[in-house]
Amino acid sequence: MARSSKGIGGVPLTYTPQMGEEIARVIATSSMGIKKLCAANKHWPCHQTIFEWRIKVPEFGALYTEAKRHQIEFLIDEVLDIADDASHDTIIKTSPTGHEYESCNTEWMNRSRLRIETRKWLAAKLAPRVYGEKNKDDDNKDNDDFVSRNRDAIDNG
Repeated sequence: MARSSKGIGGVPLTYTPQMGEEIARVIATSSMGIKKLCAANKHWPCHQTIFEWRIKVPEFGALYTEAKRHQIEFLIDEVLDIADDASHDTIIKTSPTGHEYESCNTEWMNRSRLRIETRKWLAAKLAPRVYGEKNKDDDNKDNDDFVSRNRDAIDNG
């Protein structure tokens, strides 16, 4: 399927297995989105081309999906880092009388909260079984399934 079609600046427009594997490997080991990754890797095609490859090239679609699953671990690590970083939680302000005092940096804290919530949302969407919301009905269903599968052992125990 590989041809020598090149776009602006020699960037490949046609999928090759080598390029697909490189893209998947970088995605799997980064928390950045595809637009930023394309900007950082000038020899890659633009993100629109990569999205087209996902649809048109089944083996790349599978590689990309698996890479995004691995990327979740980086997102979760970032959630912990962001939550644990208290370095900007307070700022020093100066009162009208010239006295310095420490104040809560609500802008930083709100931004950190947004960063955490965004990563949690992504993780829940990319791996709903692991990081998605579980409702009480699911818990009861799991318990009911366990009981029904083990009814003999429970009754005879």
